[in-house]
Amino acid sequence: MLPILSSEQLRKIQAAVKKGLLELEVSLDLNLTKTKVKLDEEGFYYEDELIVIPKIRDTDKSCYIIEDYQLKKLQFMGKNNLLYQLIPTSYRPILKISGTSMHKQEFIERIEKDRLKGKILDAGTGLGYTAIATSKTASSIITIEVDANVIEMQKLNPYSQELFNNKKIKASQGDVSEEIKKFKEQEFDSIIFDSGTPHSSGNFFSLDNYKQAFRVLKNRGKLYHYIPDIHKERGRDFKVEIMTRLNQAGFNKIEKFDSYVIASKI
Repeated sequence: MLPILSSEQLRKIQAAVKKGLLELEVSLDLNLTKTKVKLDEEGFYYEDELIVIPKIRDTDKSCYIIEDYQLKKLQFMGKNNLLYQLIPTSYRPILKISGTSMHKQEFIERIEKDRLKGKILDAGTGLGYTAIATSKTASSIITIEVDANVIEMQKLNPYSQELFNNKKIKASQGDVSEEIKKFKEQEFDSIIFDSGTPHSSGNFFSLDNYKQAFRVLKNRGKLYHYIPDIHKERGRDFKVEIMTRLNQAGFNKIEKFDSYVIASKI
């Protein structure tokens, strides 16, 4: 994995250089570990090569990778003309797609609280935080991400690496509305649905996809479904629309929360 620093870390290095310090303890993996580096008036040394730090604005909140001994802002434009950015926080970074944050802490915390057991289907991997959290209590997780650009971010994000080295987690790329048809009836103890907007998610929010989720979920299992606010300012209640489809798909009990619903197969 490439070394990665936050813009705040780079500003600290520049401040240390101005003070005349010759070395500084920094993190090259967004605060997972610390490394002592030698300083230079232009930046710092990594593997005996000088890494020149460009001017970092005080308002800049970005991640930078070291590639070919040069700092590069971790953002790129996908073939879908959407901008993908990894944004540092005081804890683990979040993903932004064309300015929209994919961070869903409340949803992740609920899944952690419920301590899911058995075999789990996680549809919409994102940076993998939900799958990684679920692996603490579940026996196995199949997690599926449709967007190749998001998978590229996973590879570069230090906090996503458990997706690739945790034996409980099987991560793959695919359209869950198609992949779910390959699973057996009542194969999963719980299902997690976490996607973007209907515009960018194909058949993810369709009645057919919910019927498939009902089919592969065990009796007394639960579907945890994050639901984005769509045209709320226009009076649209997308959550109610989804709850109606879930009921049509066969789910007997549907609980509504701020940003998600939990549908049970009783």
